[in-house]
Amino acid sequence: MELQLLHAIQAVANPVLDYLFIGITVLGEPLVAVAVLTIAYWLWDKETGEYLSFTLLFSLNINGLIKNVCKLPRPIGEEGVRTLRPETATGHSFPSGHTQTAATLYGSLAWRMRRTWVTVSALLLTLLIAVSRLYLGVHWPKDVLVALLLGVVISFGGYLLFSNINEQGRERTYLFTAAAFLPLVILWADPDFAKGYGLLLGFAVAVPLEHRFVKFSTSRLSLGGKFRREAAGLVVLGAVKLLLKFILPATLLFDAIEYAVVAFTAFFVCPLMFVKLRI
Repeated sequence: MELQLLHAIQAVANPVLDYLFIGITVLGEPLVAVAVLTIAYWLWDKETGEYLSFTLLFSLNINGLIKNVCKLPRPIGEEGVRTLRPETATGHSFPSGHTQTAATLYGSLAWRMRRTWVTVSALLLTLLIAVSRLYLGVHWPKDVLVALLLGVVISFGGYLLFSNINEQGRERTYLFTAAAFLPLVILWADPDFAKGYGLLLGFAVAVPLEHRFVKFSTSRLSLGGKFRREAAGLVVLGAVKLLLKFILPATLLFDAIEYAVVAFTAFFVCPLMFVKLRI
């Protein structure tokens, strides 16, 4: 049944739709998520950025956990299935990481802003990303359906957390979550899971430190100031990422360390730089 549905979706394939769905699927990928999170955290509203970041990082780790429990194969190579952009299809198939990322990130924005146009846009964009994963032949229908449900539930859970728990309670939640996932990351030794965990760990350590020692603000930023802050932060993040990739061995442990340092840079080092350099 699922294979027949993939065949039906791909039956309408043409070059225009190929480019369209390749472009749409990019909106569920890390570079776009980084752009959304840094703009929210550094420029728009620090608490909103913190909420979006924790919710997405928690979702990434839940996705990695389920992938490693289920270990389901992708439709790549199945008879009659055409696969485009297979480099985006890393790890196991279930549930879809792109779809869950989109449902969590854009769903969280919708819960936070509570505006009809934001909710409709988030829903439409997430559904298009889900369909793109089927059109590109890298996921089964059940992968995207479960990912959609997980993203909605997790984004709402994050909204409840930030609506009902104070700053100190949230900090404890971050650290507890990072501690809870650690044995699972060690157990499965999956590269994608390790990277997602590294990001969560770096965030969980950085944010409480920022609250106590930096306390940067997003208020009263001019348009030029926002541009300079985003540009400076992204340059620092990119430099740290490239340096770590160059000097650290390509092992599971160092992959986790690399991503933990990148997250720590985004949530502590960059805000500290903004304050010290008055960016």
